[in-house]
Amino acid sequence: MITNSHNDLFDLLNALDNSLNVSDAWQAGLVFFRKYGGNQITYAHERQDGSIVFLTTLPDWWMTCYLENDYASQDPLIDIGRTYFSPTRFDTKDLNLPISVSAPAAKMLQEFAETGSSSGFVIPTMAPSTLTLSVFSVANTMEKQEFSLFYRDKKNALAFAAYAVHQRCQELDTYLSKTDVHLTPQKNTHYPLLSPRERECLLWLCKGMRNDAIADRMGITRVTVEMHLRNCRQKLNARTREQAVVTAIKRGFITP
Repeated sequence: MITNSHNDLFDLLNALDNSLNVSDAWQAGLVFFRKYGGNQITYAHERQDGSIVFLTTLPDWWMTCYLENDYASQDPLIDIGRTYFSPTRFDTKDLNLPISVSAPAAKMLQEFAETGSSSGFVIPTMAPSTLTLSVFSVANTMEKQEFSLFYRDKKNALAFAAYAVHQRCQELDTYLSKTDVHLTPQKNTHYPLLSPRERECLLWLCKGMRNDAIADRMGITRVTVEMHLRNCRQKLNARTREQAVVTAIKRGFITP
């Protein structure tokens, strides 16, 4: 399909301006993202009470599985959405992600691929400093080379479109409380407070590595490792690093 970012974004903004409710704004976004290669599109937004609601084209069987298994607590795409600000590519086949992936998370991604979501972008719509999740996922089944060629000059358009749809949805219904189209509430009471880097430090510590070795493995300084582990102890109310590791394993933050 032929795309023209300027015209397509102009059409999207017009459609959003004419949207009377979140459902209208969501449908306007779907038109854009489908034209830009999206087979499965999801908008996830975190409410003030910590629950996450999903506007999504994903099949019901997947969302049921996702909620019943509390996948939000280990979903690496959510971690990416909380950590990065620009569109970030993912590949569920090769587990090509910018963060470390636990064994349960890898299994979840393999199941996710069965929905027609083997590759795609995570597109945050709020800065990580806000500590609130708001993110789009645009996924498809393109192979690596096709994916790279197709999206070579489209990342900025995707980011702008995601932000525009997010802003309009917030204007129409800040907490997505009046919307029932493609909406699945998730009371995410077990979401890990640890950042991906903090969890990775704990994981290597769990495997018996010392601070210097962890720093070399992660490509960061020893001081940064010590800072991450100190943050882990504080967040997990642990007096020692060993206690932090045990707590993290019990709560499912890391898998040894």
